Amino acid sequence: MTMHLSTAPLQPITALVYDYQLIIRPNEKVRRRLDAARSKAREQMLPFGNWHPGKNHIPVASFSQLASLESRLTSRLETLAKSLPPFRLQVQHFGAILHHTIFFRIAENAGFNQMVRLLHAEKAALTVLNQEPRIASMAKINVAYKLTAVDFENAWHAFKSKRFQVDFIADNMLLLRKRPGETHWQILSALHFENLPIEIQQGQLF
Repeated sequence: MTMHLSTAPLQPITALVYDYQLIIRPNEKVRRRLDAARSKAREQMLPFGNWHPGKNHIPVASFSQLASLESRLTSRLETLAKSLPPFRLQVQHFGAILHHTIFFRIAENAGFNQMVRLLHAEKAALTVLNQEPRIASMAKINVAYKLTAVDFENAWHAFKSKRFQVDFIADNMLLLRKRPGETHWQILSALHFENLPIEIQQGQLF
């Protein structure tokens, strides 16, 4: 009997990858104040243009990881969060990224900076298929983004002299997940800051 071996090319095995975000969300009272300020901006200073309104959270990091490692990833981030103390964040007026984004400025904060340093130390665990994580370089809450240059100039002329202040305690960050085919982010876990003396083992998830 003659056996014929298939010459069809082997199909690569595609690993299932999920997208994730880490965010800090202010309490409801603060979110209402942010909404009111953003609505006023929409009516008075940004009435035109195809810009995007910001969401009431501070982006901390965004990254992708293998779906099969999700439980290990969540556990690792929970441990990292538990090592952090809660910290007070102060929203102080407005800032801008030329020439496309206007945001609620947040004062420099040692607690936030410590969290960012720990996440940078964990980059290997937040990297998949050579896609490195995007970790915030500063704390901010967007008012509007993807502005055209003209809309930005008109809006920033009014925003740069305006005053807005509020503060809140950050005692957790949220881990969000979006699976392939999904259009909305889902809350996967709340990671609480407990200031516990926990040793964090850096490196891979394995």
